[in-house]
Amino acid sequence: MPFNYTRSQNVATKLLTKYGARAVLRRATGDRDCVVVETDYTPQERLGKLMNPTDRVFLISARELDPPPNHERDILVTFKEDLITEDEHLKITRPAGRLKPGAIVIYYEIQVNEVA
Repeated sequence: MPFNYTRSQNVATKLLTKYGARAVLRRATGDRDCVVVETDYTPQERLGKLMNPTDRVFLISARELDPPPNHERDILVTFKEDLITEDEHLKITRPAGRLKPGAIVIYYEIQVNEVA
């Protein structure tokens, strides 16, 4: 019996929606709504990796997100608690990672830092 990757994507989206927040991926052609969760890394996890200590990592729901995040074209915009006022503009610093064990992307992982 084949594994149900669509169900896995739905579970991931449900968890990201429950614990995450609204954001948009902004590019010249317009904004795309998405749901994000900022993950927390300890300094020990950063040692030995190609990661700037000031960079932050976000997980993004892949459901209904087309096209995927692009580090050359997109900026992640987060919102304050009112979900209307823009909070931060974050530059994606490397190509988006993805959890894709089968034919369906479960979620994307991006590394960002503040736009100067």
